[in-house]
Amino acid sequence: MSQPRVAILGKSRSILTWFDDTLDGFRQQGCEVAAVSFQADTPAERISQKRGEGKELHNPEVVRRSAAELAAFSPDLVLVLNKAGVPEPAAEAWKKAVRPGVPVVGWLCDCINRVPQQQIPAFDGVYYFDSHCIPVLEQFYAAHDRPAWLKYLPLAVNPARYPFRKPAKTVPKLVFAGKCSPHRHKIFAEMRSVGIALDLYGPGSRNWLRPWRNRRLSSETIAELYRAHVAVLNLPQPGNTERGLNLRAFEIPAAGGIGTYPDVPDLPLCFLPGKEIIVYKNAADLAARLADLRADPALAAAIIEAGHARVLRDHTFAKRAETVLADWLR
Repeated sequence: MSQPRVAILGKSRSILTWFDDTLDGFRQQGCEVAAVSFQADTPAERISQKRGEGKELHNPEVVRRSAAELAAFSPDLVLVLNKAGVPEPAAEAWKKAVRPGVPVVGWLCDCINRVPQQQIPAFDGVYYFDSHCIPVLEQFYAAHDRPAWLKYLPLAVNPARYPFRKPAKTVPKLVFAGKCSPHRHKIFAEMRSVGIALDLYGPGSRNWLRPWRNRRLSSETIAELYRAHVAVLNLPQPGNTERGLNLRAFEIPAAGGIGTYPDVPDLPLCFLPGKEIIVYKNAADLAARLADLRADPALAAAIIEAGHARVLRDHTFAKRAETVLADWLR
């Protein structure tokens, strides 16, 4: 198929750029792409939501509009982001909107412990990014007497958002750039208790002398912080990631930083521990790994180079699009 037509459904107004980067990844693979939001966008959809008729795909107006957009675009493939199933009215409307035989596939970017009761397994296949989801998905599909087509597809990075550069100098500290929640502040305190020097950036960082550090930062600024510190603290959000890797795991090496990550089961599927990423079991273990980096600049440089090369080779959104297209259309 010379120019596949791919419809991508998801939250178009998310803090994360996953939706837009997925679109770009398929465009880079030569696809014609349509973005279909399942958030309330039109006045009729907002009125329906305010009346209590439902949000997102439970909103009948959103279902009608999304089905109409699918019918007008006539896709060869439909990819639904961060859903394991959909409400039955949406499944029926989409089935009527696309041609017979067009695959409708889901790709999870959040870990799930259950699928809402109002949803049915309407997909021909589901990609998961975290192996914690496997039994949940298998049980969900089995409960509806359907075999589950499941495949591991980790998250990725858009290198254009996190361009690689070499910093003029490197601060000999660990840095965290993101939402500094109370849960994470407990981890920060544990890190500091074993002697780890830590810079915090982002909402909730509690830096009263430098208030600009307490704000949301652009991806370009975050990339600069990643590469300007000896390493980057990466803390998976509890509930969103259990055994797999979050987006930051790929963004850090793309920008030229050294990523750290807890020792989780899915990590070796994406990176070589100790060579492309620093893996730690606890705060004391991380302190020892950071001491090794500060004592051996050649080791740090080798991890930066290897991690960056691995991401560009295997973990871009264009590579994820290539996998999906190969699975369903090529």
